[in-house]
Amino acid sequence: MLAGLALLAAAGMSACSANGTPTSAGQGNSQASSPAAAASAGTGATTTPATPAPSSPATLVPMQTANGGEFFSPSGNISCQVDYNYYGDTSAYCQTGTPPQSVHMDVTGSYTTCTGEQCLGNPGSNTPTLAYGTATGVGPFVCSSASTGITCTANGKGFRISRSGITPA
Repeated sequence: MLAGLALLAAAGMSACSANGTPTSAGQGNSQASSPAAAASAGTGATTTPATPAPSSPATLVPMQTANGGEFFSPSGNISCQVDYNYYGDTSAYCQTGTPPQSVHMDVTGSYTTCTGEQCLGNPGSNTPTLAYGTATGVGPFVCSSASTGITCTANGKGFRISRSGITPA
């Protein structure tokens, strides 16, 4: 189960397609850049993103790489990918197979949802499971697994995704 959190070949999931039905939540623009990238801009220095502390009393497990990774919920219905890098791919993305829905969140905690089959991507092979009561993340992102769904936050704002839908966290 969690032993599968070794380094894996990253195979990405795509966010909502142009044919999706997006809606937005949260505040601010989605044009935020990573704080670490801003801090190292112009200095030539590179920084390794820190693993954040979980916001709930969950056991923290590392992502597959220093820049993120992906995981399934124990039910297998929810899959998520977290990327924190300096190339513009800084986000958290989760989807449910039933019902087909997805959510894409930036570093400010603002997120966009999409409903329908066209919103789903393909999780990578050998994706590990994030056990209930555990959390993972990188940079400002923290995702916690519970029997009620996956909750992901960035800088104190975010979403919960489950079979019941996507709600603010």
